[in-house]
Formats: sequence, C-alpha cells, structure tokens
Amino acid sequence: MTRCRPLLGTFVEITTPEGHVSAVDEAFAAIAHVHARMSFHQVDSDLALLRKARAGDVVRLDAETIRVLRLALDLHGQSGGLFDVAVVGAALVRSGFLPRCGIARLSDYRGTSADLAILDDQHVRVEMRVLVDLGGIAKGHAVDCAVDVLQGMGVPEGLVNAGGDLRAFGDRDWPVALRDADDVARISVAARHCAIASSANLLNRRRHRGQPQSPHIGAQGRSVLCDERVTVVAPLCAIADAMTKVAMADMPLAQGLLATYGGHVLQTPHHESHT
Repeated sequence: MTRCRPLLGTFVEITTPEGHVSAVDEAFAAIAHVHARMSFHQVDSDLALLRKARAGDVVRLDAETIRVLRLALDLHGQSGGLFDVAVVGAALVRSGFLPRCGIARLSDYRGTSADLAILDDQHVRVEMRVLVDLGGIAKGHAVDCAVDVLQGMGVPEGLVNAGGDLRAFGDRDWPVALRDADDVARISVAARHCAIASSANLLNRRRHRGQPQSPHIGAQGRSVLCDERVTVVAPLCAIADAMTKVAMADMPLAQGLLATYGGHVLQTPHHESHT
C-alpha cells in the first residue's frame, strides 16, 4: 500500500503492507509537524521566530526543531564550518532561491551557526542575528520521524520517500532508481535498513549579478556547481540528507565524516552523457 501527500516542498510517499492505515496517518502527521515548524516560508514557523530574534534574545522553539538544530550544529563543528544552516539561509535569499519574507536588509543577518546556543530542549539563544534555513537537513529528519512512528506502531516493513530522500526498514530489499543530474534514471540500487539521499543542481541554477548560482552552498557562502549526482547512504535520513551537501562541496571531508556515522558515498558509474 502506497499513499502520497504534498509536504516538505515535494511529494512524500509512504509504502507499507496493507492494514496499517492508522500508522501511516500518524506518520504523515509527524512529517506535517516538521513541515510546519521548520518551513522557511511560513510566517509562524520556528525559522520565522529565529529570523525576528535580535542579538541576545532567547527564543522558545519546538522540541523537534531543537533536535534538528543540535544535529546541524554538530555537523557545523565536525565539518569545520562547511555545513552551516545560517550561511545557507542568507546566501539562498540573496540569490533568489528563497523569498525575502519581509526582510528589509539582508546585511543585518551576519550570524553563522556558531551564533546559535542551544540552552535546553526548548530554548536557543541568538548571539548574532541569523537567517536559518533547514532545507538541507529537515526533510531527512521528517523521514526519520515518520519511520519512528511506523516502527513504534508495529509496522514490520516500509519505505518513506520524500522527493528522493528516503529510508527503508524491514527484512526486504527496496529497489530505488537513482536520477542523474540531467534527471535521467540510469541505475537502480537496493535499499535495506538504510537511508539514501541524492543531490545535484545541474538543472537548478540561476544567475545573480552575472554569476551562476545553485541552491547548494559551500565554503565562505559560495555556490557549489555540481554537474554530477551525489548519493549518500547512511543509517538515518537526516545524516544522508545533510551529507550530500557536504559531499558536493568537499568529497574527502564527507567520506571521512560519514565513516563515523556508519555511512558512505555511493560510488556509481560515470556517464559521459550528463557531464
């Protein structure tokens, strides 16, 4: 049984054996909660609250948002600042990939992830004004939340797929077709007890001040132009989702970090047709 709903800026599919309708409904509710709290666009989301915060303010956030921020800040430290949800937010607004959401002066938002101090499971102190975007990690976290719900309600096997960020559980192989950067699926892999996420931006670029820009941000806030698909396999979808962005900017760094999480970059054959 596969059900689909529009969430997280994409279509989310949940596949389970028949007879688990209530569990699937609860799983979609968990995803919808992440969508509502961590949306950059919604005026009442936690990211909107962080946007409004001044230096020194303490902001009360949803517990799920704190969980994602903890992981994001951990990855920020482990990656030497390369994975930075604050730098990403400002860069994507500047290049037009995210809306301004009433922001008068983008230059007011100079903070990085290092300027967010998590005080407890509900509160964050903002040391400098920040423009946080969790688009590179929240979708994966939502998938993990859905899987937790399904497993907690006794679903024996399933697949949660949020626009290509997916996680499989249960004693079976799930066939997954991987789309290359040119949007053509050339290979298929089997997913079992793992999460898989892919990123590319060959077909998702725009020009800003005469320079090509992508929705993926690397060192010093610069756009990463990646002509190849990058696919990461990890135990959790939040890790797989986030680490595709690191891998696009610095493959050796991503491979080293993934080893500590029990994941890896999926090496696939090179195809001249999409270079």
